[in-house]
Amino acid sequence: MKHKSPDIAPKIVPITKREALPEQIVRQLVGLVKSGHLKPGDRLPAERILAEELGVGRPTLREALRALQLLGIVDIRHGGGVFVTGLEPDTLLGPLHLFLNLDRYTLETILEARKVIEGAVLAFVARIIDERSLATLQANLAELEGIITGSRAGQLDGERVNALAEEFRATIERAVDNSILTRAIKSLDVLSTATRQRALSAASASRLLDNHRRIVAALVQRDSLEAQRALEAHIDYLGEVSHVTLRGTHHA
Repeated sequence: MKHKSPDIAPKIVPITKREALPEQIVRQLVGLVKSGHLKPGDRLPAERILAEELGVGRPTLREALRALQLLGIVDIRHGGGVFVTGLEPDTLLGPLHLFLNLDRYTLETILEARKVIEGAVLAFVARIIDERSLATLQANLAELEGIITGSRAGQLDGERVNALAEEFRATIERAVDNSILTRAIKSLDVLSTATRQRALSAASASRLLDNHRRIVAALVQRDSLEAQRALEAHIDYLGEVSHVTLRGTHHA
C-alpha cells in the first residue's frame, strides 16, 4: 500500500546554528508528533525534501533520524521511508540530552565502549562477510579516495566524506546480520555523533581513508585479529580528533 506523507511543510522552520543541529531537528519533529501534525503511521517527507525544508544537509538530518529511531519515535525502513511509530514521545525525551549533548568524559566512555564492542563485532564480521558486502566497501573506499586525492586546500567535500563514512558503517552493520548486535552498534554510533564534526579537515580525512583501507584489507583477507586491531586503531583516531585519550591506546 502506498503511503502519503502528511503536509507538514507549513510547520517546518529552518534550523538555526545556535545549538546542535541534530537536536533542533529532533525537537522540531517531536513537536509535530506531540501537536498531532504527525501521527503514528505517518510517513515523513522524502529525505531530500525534508532536508531542504529544514535548511540542513542530509547527513545532519540522518543523524537526527537515527537518534529518533533509537529513542523509538520513528521507524526507518530501508528503501521504504521513515514512519512515525505508535509510541508516546513524552516518555522518551528524558535521554535526549544524553544522546545529543555529550561532555568530554562521556564521549571518552562511549568511544571506549565502541572500541571494545565494535572491535569484537568486526572480528566476527571478518569470518562471515559476503562478497557483495566486500564489493560495496571497496567501491565506497574508491570514492572516498577520489574525493580526498582530488581535493585542494579548503575545498574538501566534508559532507560527502561524512556520508561515505556513514555508508561504510551501514554496510558493516548489515553484514553483521544479527539484530541484537546491530542495535548495540547503532546505539553507540548515535551516542558518538559529536566526533563527526571534528573530522572534516583534509588531514583527518586522509587518516579516515587509511583506517578504512586497513579495515577493508583485513576483511578481504578474513583476518579476524587484524580486523579487530584495525577497528580499535580507528576508534583511537576518533578519540584523537575529539581530544580525548582512551585507555589502552597504543601509540606508534
